Amino acid sequence: MARHIDYEGLNIVDMKVLVTGDPGGNLPALFKRVAAVNKNNGPFDLLFCVGSFFTHADSKEDAAPVSADAQAYTSGSKQAPIPTYFIGSFGAGSKEAMLSLSTASSNIQYLGTSGLKTLQGLNVAFLDGIYDAAAYKQDPQDVGSATGCRHYTQADVNRLKVQLESASGDVDLLLTCEWPEDILLATPAGSLPKGIIKTGSSAVAELAALARPQYHFAGTKNIFYARPPYLNTDLGAGAHVTRFIGLASVGNVAKQKSLHALGLVPSASMEIATLQQKPEGTTPSPYEAAAQAKKKRPNEDADGTQDWRWQVSKRPKGASLGRPGVVKDDYKTVFVRNISFKASEAEITDFFTQAGKVEDVRRGTDDTGRPKGYCHVQFTTDSSVERACRLSGALLLDREVYIDSAANGSRPIAPEPGKPVEGCWFCLSNPTADTDLVLSIGEECYCAMDKGAINEGHLLLLPIEHYASSLACSANAWAEMQRYLSAFKACAASQGKEVIAFERHLSLVKKGGNHCHINVVSIPASAAPKAKQVATKANLLALLCQA
Repeated sequence: MARHIDYEGLNIVDMKVLVTGDPGGNLPALFKRVAAVNKNNGPFDLLFCVGSFFTHADSKEDAAPVSADAQAYTSGSKQAPIPTYFIGSFGAGSKEAMLSLSTASSNIQYLGTSGLKTLQGLNVAFLDGIYDAAAYKQDPQDVGSATGCRHYTQADVNRLKVQLESASGDVDLLLTCEWPEDILLATPAGSLPKGIIKTGSSAVAELAALARPQYHFAGTKNIFYARPPYLNTDLGAGAHVTRFIGLASVGNVAKQKSLHALGLVPSASMEIATLQQKPEGTTPSPYEAAAQAKKKRPNEDADGTQDWRWQVSKRPKGASLGRPGVVKDDYKTVFVRNISFKASEAEITDFFTQAGKVEDVRRGTDDTGRPKGYCHVQFTTDSSVERACRLSGALLLDREVYIDSAANGSRPIAPEPGKPVEGCWFCLSNPTADTDLVLSIGEECYCAMDKGAINEGHLLLLPIEHYASSLACSANAWAEMQRYLSAFKACAASQGKEVIAFERHLSLVKKGGNHCHINVVSIPASAAPKAKQVATKANLLALLCQA
């Protein structure tokens, strides 16, 4: 079971998980080992499997009869020692085994082709399968297909990208069969694994850079390698590290490590300062290093084609970064795939007008300016999304487009504004609130020191009542917060400083959801223009209060 630790008044869940490399159909040996480790060092909460779950074989053997050892577990006649989740749904007998597992009463579960799931408090992202150029361009896979997935498609990758972009919290684990491309870049001399020349998949590298997980596990190379932690890109709220671990196959001849034990606190339960700790030996992100290197040479698509041959010098009319003034809302948005490069924003808008009023179209471009084959379309109402999804498979410029909701599930019901929420860090009525950090309490809001301050002039400004954001605050609360900001500005000016204020949204479900909090940081006046420039360049909604 997960262990609950009281840390500075917070109820933190400490998970113990096991992760294994390719089982390769050797399930009895795997579960025997897991049972022993669980008995001697447990209890462990979960087991995750990456790499080929079934016996290694080419694709022709996927339809072969399943082995008796595997059948015992996939039929439910035998159970795993602890709850088990896997990807790598390919190998000898995999089709029969997967169909059997889909109807069995078993504690062994297939995660699916790609997606983001919350398992016992852990946010787990995953991509099943290995890259194949022909398969990559095929029609989308069924999510969680009962027959599994030997090769992922571009739609599988895009599906996970959408979920990662709209995720309400940080990713704890990323599970892939393949290693990511360029993962060995930016590593210190002497730390590279022997025998590894080309590391892996560019698609997996893109997902890893987007997911920014605490840990990334992969298999299929039959080698153990623990990369030094690398620092992810700072998206404006601080950066944290990722640890990549490649695991060998179960029962490998070289006796390299195939089973890894991990004590893990979910990101949603961690203090920001703890999450952002940088261990000794932390390296720069290998993906940033790769991006810098690729700027110096022509780019290649994931399928190996060289898009620089298009010789596109200007952004086509079909590209759009979104309309100004529109607030992104995933519950009013659909994700559209397989769009013709020739489709303009006007043509996309006209197509979706049959589902409802279109508020925004967001379609990116690659480095050459060529529009991407997918986009986001946002409507003015939630109900339009359901109607738009019914258009999936319809023709847009003589090309079938595939349409999915950009959000997971229905819009969550927010707690009633103005009432304290149990477990919220910032509701002063809760006994665990850090009232010793409070500096001033007004009628509608209060000011407190930040526990993980950026500098000595870092304060928090919060409404006393529980509002999810500044947009949800009452008019009186927001007016008083503005008066506080004016006072902070005057105080900073008297010291020759200026103030930058920004709102951060933390979707901590276990802590009662987000409680509006505005970070107020005093900075040297000389740094204010640069701070504003950086915020504008990063498209951050930041309020710069200049004297």
